[in-house]
Amino acid sequence: MNAKQAASAFPMPLFPLFPLLRAPVATLGFVLLTFACAVFANPSNPHAIVPANAQEQAFLAQHGLADKTAPQIIDYLDKLDQNRPLSFTASVTSNELKLGDGQNTYAYPLGDQFYLSIAPYISTTHPCFNHSLASCRAELAGKSFEVTVKDTAGKVLREEKLTSYRNGFVGIWLPRNVSGTIDVKYNGRSASASFATKSDSQTCLTTLKLERK
Repeated sequence: MNAKQAASAFPMPLFPLFPLLRAPVATLGFVLLTFACAVFANPSNPHAIVPANAQEQAFLAQHGLADKTAPQIIDYLDKLDQNRPLSFTASVTSNELKLGDGQNTYAYPLGDQFYLSIAPYISTTHPCFNHSLASCRAELAGKSFEVTVKDTAGKVLREEKLTSYRNGFVGIWLPRNVSGTIDVKYNGRSASASFATKSDSQTCLTTLKLERK
């Protein structure tokens, strides 16, 4: 079939494709990737994660994570009112959110925000560096704490009452590249620990032992 016959058989919609048929493979790949992003993007939440393929899209949808940003997914999973462990992996490092289904791992950058999840305790704790949204459990679930976060210069970054989630943790969003002290008060007890929000900092703080002063 020549171009004239093609035009007769398939009017206008095919004409824009003729230049692509002669385009380099790299150009075709770019066009297809752009098309895929347009298909998976969510105009109502322009900063939401854009799945790279249908498999990733299905994974996010299966677990109620579709059309959310990485910070929104972290908040959603840490506050999730379900027993741990979850049926998939989910963890927060200093720079990204990592999700997995046992076969595939998906990583999403956190940008200029840093997530620190703290677990004040009285009797029992566990060692932790990167917070697992899917499996970490702490002693004091559903408790209200008075939390104050200050940097090394004494500037108050956060000061509020926070209630621990079903997993016993409390999540705090902080600016990057700062360090300081977290003070927690609960039922006549208090605890204090240092923190940092650098590229190699921990996202899971489980050393806040609440003691009577």
